[in-house]
Amino acid sequence: MKVIVYLLGFGHIAICSFLILYTRETVDAIKGWFHTYPLKYLSALPAVFGILFLISASATTHPWVFRIIALLALGEAVVAFTDPQKVYSRLLDWYFGNVSDQTNRLFGIIGIVFGTVILTWI
Repeated sequence: MKVIVYLLGFGHIAICSFLILYTRETVDAIKGWFHTYPLKYLSALPAVFGILFLISASATTHPWVFRIIALLALGEAVVAFTDPQKVYSRLLDWYFGNVSDQTNRLFGIIGIVFGTVILTWI
């Protein structure tokens, strides 16, 4: 189970590092995924991460935090799958249309801190 936590932490740090270093390219790649695949298919990603966080929660020193993150990820998957009143679609339109590079870099920094926290709580 600790292997899952290591994969989640290092994977999060790697993806957010790309968001900081190659901001435009990373955002364009993510935008390409949302234009290529339907939102219902992409909603499986947060569901998988939610299940991984739920499974690995018992291997950490603060399992309640991992369980909360898992529930939030599963809730995001449900919202993305159902997309009530196009809430998720409007959020994606805002993110891909109005967010500056500096804001994306801030998201990357927050993500690296989050990935580091995941690794320190093993």
